[in-house]
Amino acid sequence: MNKTKIVIVGGGFGGIYTAKNLQQYFDCDNAEITLINPSNYFLFTPLLHEVATGSLSPESIVEPIREVFRGSCVNFVEDTVTEIKSETKEVMTTHATFSYDYLVISAGAETNYFGTPGAQENTITLKNLNDAITLRNHLITVCEKAVKENKKELLSVAIVGAGATGVELAAELVEYMQHTIFSYYKASGFVESDIKVTIITATPDVISMFPQKMRDIALAELNRKGVQVMTNAMVTKVDPHMITLKDGQVINAETLIWVAGVTPSLSNIKGVEVGPKKRIEVNEFLQSLKNPEIFALGDAGGTFPMLAQVAVRQAKVVANNIKALIKKRDLEKFSFEQKILLISLGQWYAGGHFWNITFRGPIMWWIWRTVYLFNFISWRKKVEIVSEWTINLFYPRDITLIK
Repeated sequence: MNKTKIVIVGGGFGGIYTAKNLQQYFDCDNAEITLINPSNYFLFTPLLHEVATGSLSPESIVEPIREVFRGSCVNFVEDTVTEIKSETKEVMTTHATFSYDYLVISAGAETNYFGTPGAQENTITLKNLNDAITLRNHLITVCEKAVKENKKELLSVAIVGAGATGVELAAELVEYMQHTIFSYYKASGFVESDIKVTIITATPDVISMFPQKMRDIALAELNRKGVQVMTNAMVTKVDPHMITLKDGQVINAETLIWVAGVTPSLSNIKGVEVGPKKRIEVNEFLQSLKNPEIFALGDAGGTFPMLAQVAVRQAKVVANNIKALIKKRDLEKFSFEQKILLISLGQWYAGGHFWNITFRGPIMWWIWRTVYLFNFISWRKKVEIVSEWTINLFYPRDITLIK
């Protein structure tokens, strides 16, 4: 009997969870499942801001893909996909060619600079593990430099983007700099108010995709922490340590961070046809409109929110539909209703929205952490995360400069 060949492009939430669901349906005798990803690990992106601000070590939010699928029928290939030939059902990588019967594309996303001059060259972003380490090192180095040169203006930070990433980062960052880093520089003469953190967003509110009560909670907490929030502010140019707005206003800051949005990582893969939103257009079953044997999910397909929780739910539907196609059964439609929303606003404080009811405070912070914790794949990682979070309750965050 010929094996069904299933190739999965991307090792993020969509790709990993599709593979995990598929391995429950097929064994090595009837299916050949190949997962291709440029790095050899799965990255838990929702906690990148905690690595950047010393709450977690970089190793805590990554899991080796080979370890995730050890002993299973999922074959992992560390490589970069360069082309997809749908007419011959082939996936080309830098080093090899893979044929498929069914293809799953979940290639993730990258930072979107919206064509803003100087943005990519003059800002730090937060999309991968190296970004988090770079930002953490930069913050520590800047504080050290400010003390040596006695220049408090070096303690200014401007964050472009007020989505969940920008808001969570701002809340954690101001705590990290004020309460942790500066606890080691008490003889410097600086005070907590010398640290200036500004969020700049083109939208009328912070976390504009969240319900109004959640936006109000986030804004109030940012204001309480001393974060300046600039709404309806369109960035038109970025120079070293300087941001220019559409109205001509100039924001000066030593540290510039860009988290204003993401764009699908499909432009570097030849042969992929995308729609106006640069994502693969799919039907209600998450199949490509042009090639029904190709599925696209997560950041790569459709018009759904580009969130980890969406990709995880889509992964189950994709796996079910591949099984249904093989068994010649009816396909399952994907529908998404966002019933639960959570956002961290610093240590001991978070907001949550459950079925039209909004909560906030320390209890929500524990719930936020618990929900994220159980989205890690292995129990070993869950134990590591709990250990680090527990230590942080009694000791300052880490300020080790990682080189």
